[in-house]
Amino acid sequence: MSSVAPDRLPSRNYPVAAAAQPKRVTPTILIAEDSRDSREMLEVLLLLRGYDVLTAEDGPTALQLALANVPSLILLDLGLPKLDGLSVARHLRSYASLTRVPIVMLSGHDPMEHKQPALDAGCTDYLLKPLDFRKLDEILDHEVPL
Repeated sequence: MSSVAPDRLPSRNYPVAAAAQPKRVTPTILIAEDSRDSREMLEVLLLLRGYDVLTAEDGPTALQLALANVPSLILLDLGLPKLDGLSVARHLRSYASLTRVPIVMLSGHDPMEHKQPALDAGCTDYLLKPLDFRKLDEILDHEVPL
């Protein structure tokens, strides 16, 4: 049996192979907003923060994208065409794969009248338009931290 001198032992500071490191998954946020300007502004903001983004301009498209991609969070406009935000939220909550996805209702309507119906439909939060970006940041940091 041979012995190896301590100074000849290989270093224990081995670099970890890239394949062995856990791959960080970037959260995906679905923006369902019929206003092109609002949708694009939110998309740019979220991309700059480091999120992956999907966009929909109406209710049926939002449902299709959510089912096909299971986003990490959904920003959902109340007044979507073809299928309003409350209906979209109810449909989303009927799928097992989407029951835990946070849904934030975006609306320019009075929260005293519309917030509770949004929560009852399965939304986790309600943001009044124009958006308070500090509040949006708080929600993002809590629900889908980077």
